[in-house]
Amino acid sequence: MPIDLKSLSKLESLPASATAKPHADDDPLVVMVKLRKGSNRPAYLSPRAEFGPSLFSAEIKAETLTRLEADPAVESVSLSRRLPGID
Repeated sequence: MPIDLKSLSKLESLPASATAKPHADDDPLVVMVKLRKGSNRPAYLSPRAEFGPSLFSAEIKAETLTRLEADPAVESVSLSRRLPGID
């Protein structure tokens, strides 16, 4: 079942390209996750890179967005965007 990204209140800075097509549950996504102060990283996430004690990136399946939305430790989530190449 496609994920409706607009229904996720913790999702920040939604790029227009993200809403162009629905994401299937098993679509891979790279996200930035910001944790609430004093919260530990959820065990179901493996960070790709850490930017401090409460900010990290992770590769997830689209279906995990709903789990992040319900997780009280998560303050916000942002979808990663591809940067254009430099000539």
